Amino acid sequence: MDTPTMATQKEEKLAREIADALDDFDSLPVHIEFAQKYSEGFLRKTLQKVLSIPPDQIRKTRGALFTYLVKQNGWKGSSRD
Repeated sequence: MDTPTMATQKEEKLAREIADALDDFDSLPVHIEFAQKYSEGFLRKTLQKVLSIPPDQIRKTRGALFTYLVKQNGWKGSSRD
């Protein structure tokens, strides 16, 4: 099992920006994890996609949709590894 590493200032800033845009600070630890694992471009592109969807077309929350899309699409070469 991987030991969690401390996020860099840049990763934490990105995670807070995402949490703010999604009004989802409860999931800040998840957003930090994503910022550590995935490229900034991929996360920003996913965020823009989520923010472009009308609220009445979102089943749960924007935060839940963002998390779903990152997990579904993250394997497509967007990882930092």
